[in-house]
Amino acid sequence: MAHELDTLAAASTDAHELMNAAARAAASKDGADHEVLRKHLLNPGFLDKLDSAKDYQAPPQQLRLARVIKTLMDNRSPASDATMTALVQDKVFVSVEPRQELMIRALAVVRPSPTPAVTYWREHSLPTAPYKHVAMDAMADNASEPAMRLFEENMANPSHEEQNKVAWMHDPILRNRYSPGVLASCERMLKSGLPETLRPALVASLADYREEWYLSCDHPVPPSRAAASQEAKTILLRIEEDALARIPLDPRTKAAVEADLKWLRK
Repeated sequence: MAHELDTLAAASTDAHELMNAAARAAASKDGADHEVLRKHLLNPGFLDKLDSAKDYQAPPQQLRLARVIKTLMDNRSPASDATMTALVQDKVFVSVEPRQELMIRALAVVRPSPTPAVTYWREHSLPTAPYKHVAMDAMADNASEPAMRLFEENMANPSHEEQNKVAWMHDPILRNRYSPGVLASCERMLKSGLPETLRPALVASLADYREEWYLSCDHPVPPSRAAASQEAKTILLRIEEDALARIPLDPRTKAAVEADLKWLRK
């Protein structure tokens, strides 16, 4: 397989043929195949044959490179994770914005988040970063402790606008509100780090869902209660009992928390 990619990379100019060969290497769990794949993905000449400058004007998900990255994401193996972390550490590879977005999203599947992933997300979650919302989505989807510690760091950063912090509660937090890792992070934020004025909004994101939170028709979908593990229920029970005791909640949020508690105490 690795030999096939080497041969085609040297001889072929067919972008689809190159994409398919790279995807086959990306699907492998063999470290040797990934060494060859990394060699070519970190070669600007190979990337230029894979996707043209015109291709890069379309949404990143339409790139042929995106097919290779998606294959890496689906291949949950140490070899695949090593390839993705190598890509984000290469300054030339991540110098192109569409690749930046692809890799921010791709790192969500690498658990626990290695240092290169956290470093990459930190760079792209700065208040001035164009992909900060994508990065915050990826951290919550990842939900490992290193990712969520960075999420908390951003939530505590006064340079981030409050409306963005609330949006992150109502989208990535809400979508992952039965993830034990996300819930553990929320429990920490509700005790310290998150401004007190924002704590009711976080509680609402864990217990409620309101159409008025969203301006577009592309709303996040809250997870089903059936998906909640016992570990998640235990943490959520602690959070909501504490919230009722010490956080000022509006009537609707209070009612949502009380309904949640009936379910959690069954």
